[in-house]
Amino acid sequence: MSTVYATIAAKLRMAGTGALYEPELRQLAEQFIAYKQSEGGIFGDIASLHCRMFGGDEQLADTGAAAVELMILALDIYDDLQDKDNNKVPWSQIDPAIALNVAIGLQSLSLDLVLTASGPTDRKMMAATYLNQGVLRAVNGQHTDLRNEPMTEEECLQMIEDKSGSLVAAACLVGAALATDEHAELIGAYGRAMGGAAQLRNDVEGMQRWDTRNDLLARKQTLPIQYVLEQQSEEAALVRSYYDGEISQDKLLERKHEIMDYVNGCGSVEYGLIHAKLKQYEAEAGINQLPVDEVWKEKLRAFAQ
Repeated sequence: MSTVYATIAAKLRMAGTGALYEPELRQLAEQFIAYKQSEGGIFGDIASLHCRMFGGDEQLADTGAAAVELMILALDIYDDLQDKDNNKVPWSQIDPAIALNVAIGLQSLSLDLVLTASGPTDRKMMAATYLNQGVLRAVNGQHTDLRNEPMTEEECLQMIEDKSGSLVAAACLVGAALATDEHAELIGAYGRAMGGAAQLRNDVEGMQRWDTRNDLLARKQTLPIQYVLEQQSEEAALVRSYYDGEISQDKLLERKHEIMDYVNGCGSVEYGLIHAKLKQYEAEAGINQLPVDEVWKEKLRAFAQ
């Protein structure tokens, strides 16, 4: 990813329309980007892979990857400002209004990277469209998530596809669109499945992790937690009482180890992981239909696991 972030850094150094030239704004953008780089950039890797897979050169692949990484960073900032549950990130340690402004700039810079890339205008426009459409679907999914209301299994899976699957699909489609105008429907479908599988695994982890970002303590309505809430047991009844506001977090934590053992043993973990595995199989089935060399398919399958 070093060349991807070199592309981002070069864009930041440019003056003129679309660049972040105000000194503090640019300094904060560089700080946030450096932090993101330290975490790795799987979305950018996916975009780059798709561009190269369909014949795009390294520079074009890096540009697509950089655009996707900037958009994901902007969305991460929005998400953390909304959830207020991740104090370790640099944008949570400054005035939220300032952090929000930086995120808006990064989002705009993302689209500017796509639109000023090399290559035919129609492909650049299509790549920008796919990126924007992915964000629009993610916003809808995020809104459902923020409402945090009980959902059916079908509704929860749809929210996951909108919130997370659409962004992975966008990363796939942006990279591909810069190099080809073919296979978009297939790529979007397996991209959404890849993103869904990753989110479901994350939801299982979020239920098991007992720190400040535990989904159960945050009263989130994820798929595995809804499985817990539907059970008829003393432990599940205690969790429901917490979700209904009848008992405090401190009261729930008095039985932390008991609740942890129940969550891990009641079938909720397996339930979430089975749904993740089904999405993984769906993604792999789509990847297998691509008319590309097996070497590329194997690289794609690694992202689905």
